Amino acid sequence: MRAKRRNHMIGGLCALILISLLAVSAGAVSIDETAGLNLTFHKGTYTDLFALGQAADGGYLLGGFGYGTAGESALVIKTDAAGVEGWSAAPGGDSVAALLALEDGGAVVATYTVDGGFLAVSDWANATGSSQLTAVDAAGQTAWNVTLDGVRLTDLTALPDGGIAAAGWIWIAGGESDAFLGVYEPTGAERWTATYGGRAAHTLSPSPEGSFFVAGTYRPVIETPGASWLMKADASGTKLWTKEIVNRTILTSLPVSGGGYLVGGTMTEPYGENGTMIATYAWVAEIDGDGNLAWERQVPGAEIDAMAEVPGTGYALAGRWGSAPQVQIIDGDGNVLDGRVWDSAKGRLTSVAVLASGEVAASGWTGMNGSAEGWLVSFALLPGAGTPPQTEAPGFVLAGACAALLAAGVLRKTRK
Repeated sequence: MRAKRRNHMIGGLCALILISLLAVSAGAVSIDETAGLNLTFHKGTYTDLFALGQAADGGYLLGGFGYGTAGESALVIKTDAAGVEGWSAAPGGDSVAALLALEDGGAVVATYTVDGGFLAVSDWANATGSSQLTAVDAAGQTAWNVTLDGVRLTDLTALPDGGIAAAGWIWIAGGESDAFLGVYEPTGAERWTATYGGRAAHTLSPSPEGSFFVAGTYRPVIETPGASWLMKADASGTKLWTKEIVNRTILTSLPVSGGGYLVGGTMTEPYGENGTMIATYAWVAEIDGDGNLAWERQVPGAEIDAMAEVPGTGYALAGRWGSAPQVQIIDGDGNVLDGRVWDSAKGRLTSVAVLASGEVAASGWTGMNGSAEGWLVSFALLPGAGTPPQTEAPGFVLAGACAALLAAGVLRKTRK
C-alpha cells in the first residue's frame, strides 16, 4: 500500500511540474485562438484526420479515415479557408497515412489497407497488407493510382523536381519488417525503391543536396521501452550512415537549417519502487547532418506526433498530453514558449502545418461531442510580453523529480 501511495505521489508531482512548466515558459509568443478554427467532421462512427495540408486556394486538404462508412474507409476532405467542406473523396484503402498538397489544387495521398480490416485486426504482430499512392485533382477525382503490394506507407515528402518520396515498411509475418524507401515520378511511375532489413520507417525528411533522412523503430508494433534507428541515404537510396537512440521512439522529423534534423516522439524513464514501472513523456531532439545528437529535451505531454517549422520563432509540435490533444511551441533550442492542451475531452493531434498567413493549423480527432470525430483547429501566434526564462540547457526541461536519466550518450553507432 505504501509503495502504491508513493507511486501516486510521484505521478502527481510530475503532473504539477509539467503544468508549472507551461506557466513559466510562456512569453516569447502566445497562442491566440480568438479568430481560429475549431471544427469537427463526422464521416462515420469513428473519424480521424491524420494528415493536413494547405490547398492552393488557401483552404485545407485533410486525410484520414471515416470508419463505418460504406465500403473502404480512407478519406480525403477539401475545405475552403473557413473550414467549410467543398468535397470529400474515398481514394481506397483503410486510411490515409500522409498527404502532399499540389500546386494545381489537388493532392497525392498515401493510403494503406490491412488484410482483414485494420480495426478488426487483433494480432498486429502478424498483420499484412498493402499501400497505394493516389493523386486526386482539385475536384477530388482520381488522376492516377499505384499499388505497392506488401508495403505499409507512413510518410511522404515532395522533391524539388516534382517527384515524390515515400517511406514505410515491408510487412513480414511474425512482427518483423524491412524499412522501405521509394521515389516516384509526378505521374506515379517508379524511379527506384530500396529496403533496409529489420526496421520500420515512421518518418522521412529530405535534404537540400538530395539525400534522405529516414527514422523509425525496429518493429511495426512500437515497444515500450524500446529503441529507434536513424539513417541517412543518398539520392539513390544507398545508406550513408545509421545510428541508434535508446529509450526513445522517433515518430516524426523535419529538416532544419545547417543540414540537421528535428526529431520528435516519446522518451521512456523508469519510476516507482526499484524503477520497475515505465513512464512515457513527449520528447524532441536535434540531430546534426552526421547523425550526432545536438540537443534533446523532454517537453510537456506524452507524445509528439507531428512538427512544423514556424519561421522566426521555432517549431510547432502536435500530439497528446495523456489522453488529451495538445500543441506546444518551442524555440530553435527546444525551449517551450507556449502550449495549449484541450483537456475537456479525449483526442489527439497527429498533423500540424504553418499556413501562408503565419497561423498554425493542426488536425486529428476529438471526443468533445461525445463520439470520435475528425478535428481541425487553427490559431495565431502573437508576440509575448518578454523573454521566457532559460531552462536547463542543453538537456531536459524536466529532471530529477520524475526519474533519473538512464544514461548519457543514448545515441550510438550500430552495425550497417
